[in-house]
Amino acid sequence: MKRLIQKNRYFIIVSIIMIILIGISFFQFYEDQFSYVDDYNLIKENCYEEKDLEYDACKVFPNREALEIYIEGSDPVKKYETYDAITLTYNIVSRGLIATLQYLSPLLIALVVLGTVHSEFSSGMFENYLLQMDYKKYLKKTYKVVLKAALITPLTLLLIFFVASVLSGFDYTANYELTEFMQWKYNYYIIYGASILLLQYIMNVIYGNIALYCCKKHKNKFVAIVMSFILFLVLDILVYIVIYGILFANVLGIKGLTDTFNIAGYWFFLSVKEWAFSFVVAFILLVLSFVVLRTSYQNKEKVVLAYESQVS
Repeated sequence: MKRLIQKNRYFIIVSIIMIILIGISFFQFYEDQFSYVDDYNLIKENCYEEKDLEYDACKVFPNREALEIYIEGSDPVKKYETYDAITLTYNIVSRGLIATLQYLSPLLIALVVLGTVHSEFSSGMFENYLLQMDYKKYLKKTYKVVLKAALITPLTLLLIFFVASVLSGFDYTANYELTEFMQWKYNYYIIYGASILLLQYIMNVIYGNIALYCCKKHKNKFVAIVMSFILFLVLDILVYIVIYGILFANVLGIKGLTDTFNIAGYWFFLSVKEWAFSFVVAFILLVLSFVVLRTSYQNKEKVVLAYESQVS
């Protein structure tokens, strides 16, 4: 058990971070939307139900009508019932502390991947593995770490959605007027949610590929983690400013895709165009990252030399 924990310690650390972020985000939502509940109950009890008309807050309302408007319009129970699971999930993801994952995800994925893999590469373990198995089998074993790490944010989003479902009483019906795309989103929320999870997974694989690329470039594990995050930022700037901002928006005149070309994860969409183009961008980047990673590791001799330079 101890060995299993030691082997997966970076997965465990990041999972704990995710759970803490989720808890804080739900608490932030409650504080933002329902922190007035205690005051509301006191006003209702003392002023509306006339238990103590001398209560200071009662003097705020000029007449009974104003008090009734407040009691009716601010009823926390009715307000709580307006939050279906999808709306609640959106509020948590877009406004809570969890929203920082849009730029923290690449760093956390790098932490898990390099934290798990780099120690093998910068110690004698890499050489031992090559004595026991074929080089390609070793690469496949190593790459499973990326595929596992890529599940972190999709599982985080699933947990948020599950908690939101429980809190809303598993209500998936909007209680407000919807745009055409939002109607599709609610009618097919399973497809919509699955597409976001798939895109998150693809983007996380890309982040993992970047991290694995940096593994044999830097002797120090934490330098490799930082460098992989810097590479992600460079890629994000290249895609967002050069490809979209200059080429698509200015040269080709294709606009309205701001969120699509922000590759810091895809958490939600506001239009069909954003949703569709995001898959195109994600798959292109996925293929390119695979090509670069394969090129970097396909020559066993060069990889061994890189390993020897790290342990020497």
